[in-house]
Amino acid sequence: MTTRPASTPRFAVPAGGVVSLVNDLAIPVALYYALRAGGVGQTTALCISGVPPAIRVAWVFWRTRKIDAVGALVLLGLALGVLSAGIGGDPRTLLLRNALFGLPFAAWMLLSLRARRPLTYEVAMSLLPNRAENFERAWAEEAWFRGVWRRLTVIWAAGILLNVGASLVMVFALPVDAVPGIETAVWFGILLVLVVVSQVALHRSGAMRAVFAPQPA
Repeated sequence: MTTRPASTPRFAVPAGGVVSLVNDLAIPVALYYALRAGGVGQTTALCISGVPPAIRVAWVFWRTRKIDAVGALVLLGLALGVLSAGIGGDPRTLLLRNALFGLPFAAWMLLSLRARRPLTYEVAMSLLPNRAENFERAWAEEAWFRGVWRRLTVIWAAGILLNVGASLVMVFALPVDAVPGIETAVWFGILLVLVVVSQVALHRSGAMRAVFAPQPA
């Protein structure tokens, strides 16, 4: 058995992840308030603001011919929103549906603990494909490395569930027009904490040192 690495190099958040965050969170909120300022109804504005994430899912599908579980949920949410707008649905009901969006994702993360690899590990490896060999070697050889990713998966699932709870409180306690902006700000805050906690855990455990170790020629 090898010795746990003592130090860890830093690594940056991939640009693609930043683009996805802007597209899936910032743009929909800005679009919602722009539409409301233009006199568009709440339900219609909520539905239209869900289009940018759906466009991203369509673009990924066009490039890869694959739709993952998150992409499927995005498209389903847009379809339900359009249906709700078509029948004159209550905007608070639409917000409630959005608030509950994280539940299946959190469940997916927790269920992945029983799969071959936990979800946080799979996501990290997909973001660093040129390090896949190091990921797999450390996973196969080091129990502590496997434990780090399992713990991070539980932490991320807990963070998502915390966001769902906060969103539900906002949906019922705040005016409809206040919810999209505050809800997004809260999620950005939770996401920032999750990223920092993940970076600290990966740094202190030596997991990133294992991932970025020189690869065999």
